[in-house]
Amino acid sequence: MASKSSDTFCAICSRRSISTKAVKYCTHCEDALCSDCEDYHGNIKTFDTHHMIDINIIKVKPFIVSTSCKVHPDMVLEYFCSDHCTLCCRSCMASAHRSCENVVPIELSAKGVSARYEEIVKEVTTLNSAVNELENRKRQYMVSFKDSKLAVLKNVRDFKELLEKHIQKIEADLISEANKMHTDLSNEANENLEKICDRRKKIQNIVEQFEFVSKHGSEIQIFMLINNIKEELNCHAIDFQKLLSSQKDITLSLKESDLISLIKSFGTVEIKEASFDIKYQPCKIQQAQLLQQQQKLPPTFVRDVRFSVPYSNLVGIGVTKDNRLFVCNWQSSTFYVMSDKGQQLATIQMDRPQWGIAMEEENNTAWVTLPHIHSVQALDMLSMKKGRLIKVPSCDSHIYVYGIAIIDEQIAVGGFGKIYIISKTGDLKKTLDVGTGQVYSISVGHTHQLYYVQAITGKWILKSVTLDGTIAIICAEGIGDMIDFKSDKIGNVYILDSKSSSLKRFSFEDKSVKTLLTSKDGLEGPYGLAFSKDFSKLFISNCTVGEIFVFLCNQK
Repeated sequence: MASKSSDTFCAICSRRSISTKAVKYCTHCEDALCSDCEDYHGNIKTFDTHHMIDINIIKVKPFIVSTSCKVHPDMVLEYFCSDHCTLCCRSCMASAHRSCENVVPIELSAKGVSARYEEIVKEVTTLNSAVNELENRKRQYMVSFKDSKLAVLKNVRDFKELLEKHIQKIEADLISEANKMHTDLSNEANENLEKICDRRKKIQNIVEQFEFVSKHGSEIQIFMLINNIKEELNCHAIDFQKLLSSQKDITLSLKESDLISLIKSFGTVEIKEASFDIKYQPCKIQQAQLLQQQQKLPPTFVRDVRFSVPYSNLVGIGVTKDNRLFVCNWQSSTFYVMSDKGQQLATIQMDRPQWGIAMEEENNTAWVTLPHIHSVQALDMLSMKKGRLIKVPSCDSHIYVYGIAIIDEQIAVGGFGKIYIISKTGDLKKTLDVGTGQVYSISVGHTHQLYYVQAITGKWILKSVTLDGTIAIICAEGIGDMIDFKSDKIGNVYILDSKSSSLKRFSFEDKSVKTLLTSKDGLEGPYGLAFSKDFSKLFISNCTVGEIFVFLCNQK
């Protein structure tokens, strides 16, 4: 929301030619208010959603969250269309969004914006850090680049001493070449540095906007800032990636000639290039479509397809964007790749029977646990071949590893009373002590923690643990054998109870547990479940009978 420059006097009183000292500022009305007008303002029902801040804050830095529609500048943004992932005004609704089904007031869409805010702040912070690092490296390069020039000139002079009478003209030509090359490259480097500085200032400005609005703005303002800035931020990320790839660490060196008697030149001044080793991977800022999809929880499931895999005990399931199923087999080393209609696409001979699976589709890799040999094995999703076998470090030979998840580019593996965090090359990063009990399944929660279940004195309990080892009980209600579960982005957990052959959903909102599917729906000793990426399909494996059910998620 854009704000006007704030005076120290109440704007309402000033319009009545009264000078009263302002104590608050309304970021919606963009007016400074005295204590009396603030009280009056707060008692008007129309203004009860307005956001008030201390007058001294607005003097330091103004709000810059625009409420004006870009298409209709004279109209105020009042709605959010999740079908098009955009803010819109009443005129937009009447024209561009007349047929859209998911247009709601901004006040409703802004609720729970903190999850998206954390993601976009992480992207801004990552981008800002990379730009700062590139700027620092470029400044260091400028110094070393100058040193490389001096080194070349010294080499030229040393070589000159051997051939003083013979090479005076050649020396002058070569020094001139070096100086000209240095000048040209320096000019180019300075131009690049200016571009980097300019990019850094723009990103820093975004960082400051987010820091300021997060401290002093309302959820609505944070939500609107995210949507107003996301296109600009994506452009910055793309432009920076292009800029980063074009930067080279250039030095000058002398390539000497060994033909002193026949020499016509000292050599040539060469440019040696090396790319900056700054690691930056632009994140795809989570779009509202995905968030809206996951806010539409599937309240009912309709069975679509049922298919069998002979001579198998199917357990963990991984699903790709195109709904290919990667299915673990507890009976033998044969791993199955299926279509969502039951067509067998491939079989892969792993090193042992498999249990849990974690998908990294962006890297075309699936990670599978092999409990019998206390290991994790990679699987290439393109070539359909097994990859590197990693024995879980510090895991006792008699301890099986079952659950698996990917968090912070690392692998979390569940053992007995422990969760091991290992790198993709097999290095043990840390061990989380999570109490007594086998960890059969792990899922990454919506606030970047690990969910897991343990059987304690015959009672299965759902817990969470952060990477610093902080444990919390999520659901202590007895749910039979919680053999597998999946969490969604808004904090609900879908639990497979193999003992009662049922699917349940635990809601964080009201702490309730609701049964969604039972044996009447075809569940028979279920051991694995997964949702499609768009939450339109649910896949459940019946272990002992070697079959998979596909349910359609009916969203209201």
